[in-house]
Amino acid sequence: MKRSLLTQIKNEWRDNIWMTVELAVVVIAIWLIMTFLYLLTAGLFTERGFDPEDVYVLQARNVSKSSPEYVETGDSTWASLFDDRAALLQRLREHKDVESVALSGGAIPYNYNYNGNMISVPNEPDSIFYSGNFRYGSPDIVKALGLRSLTGTSPDKLVEMLERGEILISDNDAYVRQGRDPFALKGKMVIFGQDSSKTYRVGDIIANIRRNDYEEARAGTVLVPIDEKNKWAYELAIKVKPGHGDSFKEAFKNDKSLQRQRNMYFTDLKSLMDKREGNQRSLDTKVRMFAVVMGFLLLTIFLGLLGTFWFRMQQRVSEIAIRKVCGATKVQIFMRIFGEGMILLGFAVIIASAIVWPFSHYAIDQAGIEWYEILIFELVAIGLVALGILLSVIYPARKAMNIEPAIAIKDE
Repeated sequence: MKRSLLTQIKNEWRDNIWMTVELAVVVIAIWLIMTFLYLLTAGLFTERGFDPEDVYVLQARNVSKSSPEYVETGDSTWASLFDDRAALLQRLREHKDVESVALSGGAIPYNYNYNGNMISVPNEPDSIFYSGNFRYGSPDIVKALGLRSLTGTSPDKLVEMLERGEILISDNDAYVRQGRDPFALKGKMVIFGQDSSKTYRVGDIIANIRRNDYEEARAGTVLVPIDEKNKWAYELAIKVKPGHGDSFKEAFKNDKSLQRQRNMYFTDLKSLMDKREGNQRSLDTKVRMFAVVMGFLLLTIFLGLLGTFWFRMQQRVSEIAIRKVCGATKVQIFMRIFGEGMILLGFAVIIASAIVWPFSHYAIDQAGIEWYEILIFELVAIGLVALGILLSVIYPARKAMNIEPAIAIKDE
């Protein structure tokens, strides 16, 4: 029976060629859309590296000397501003709703900053550069953002490392792809870029701080400690006690002593979750759009396959009737019809693979996707098309088999 089915497919080669080409196009379309949708959302399947819950962000600003609100301190240096900022930070830390406060220089996520640099181990000829996004923060940034050690080190120990001037680095896919282990850098002295004038000790390995929930960061994170007299740190990360967010916002709004000290003031209080929503709004829209496109494509494919197989069934009503007269059961007839679709799909998969796989190295090299992930997307695309064929065959085949053989072949 299998041999007769292959013979039938061969004899109807003109119709089957177009059917195979149609199935190949469908497989490629689903395959590519799934791959692109995965690239957009890959970060959702990896650890975030921080905890945005109950975290609030403030901007630190200083009053210009030209402003009528400027307070003359008799000190033209940054010293008075540092004193003012220190006073405000202390008041925030003493607030009943606050757990921790930290200064940030690009350490707070949900922004598109990328302060890229590299670290390497000096005096190692075969040393491979570790590429990362450099984030600067005061030691308490660990507790404010809920950073987690990948080696089991406690948050208090991580804070102590930063206080000693040690840096924290994260896992790093790009570094691993070069055959290196980022965990092997723990405890080593490293330099930034080509500057060998100063070395830094790697204290520990933390989870990667990604810029948003969707981005699958291929580079690592390098967290560099700063002190609270850093003039370039204009952000504050504030961790409040669980459930005390509204209370803290109300207190900050009404208590001027938390907002300003002479020529230094804190403004633009915003929760990290709100910052997240604003940062990812365009990405959320894009993901939803591609999800809708994917759903519409699947619906269109199903309707197209339904029409195609309905037409094929109408042409084979008499053939089905003759097979019933010859003793074939409904199950045998259905399996023959479905098997024909699967054989054509097999030919289509060969064509689709021959077209797509030669270009897969671009996705592997440029997007960082793994070859087995591409294979999984292909298998899922094949499975969806096979399901579409099955659903498209069931009803028209069942209707054709319910026609009485005498009626089906009366025109023969």
